Amino acid sequence: VFDKGFTREQVERVARIYHRVSDASRAMGITPRSFSRLCRKYDIETPWQRKRRSCKEAQRADA
Repeated sequence: VFDKGFTREQVERVARIYHRVSDASRAMGITPRSFSRLCRKYDIETPWQRKRRSCKEAQRADA
């Protein structure tokens, strides 16, 4: 897998800005699968994971 020289900071910033993995990957010019791999490589929460976590936290707050 080629990471095209993306730094952790670049991947982190894009993951934070965009709400969908597909949008984030398009912004970086790579496939969604490659973006997810980069996030896993750098231990960064993907937009999908962030959304899922916030939903679970909201459910806990309601309970």
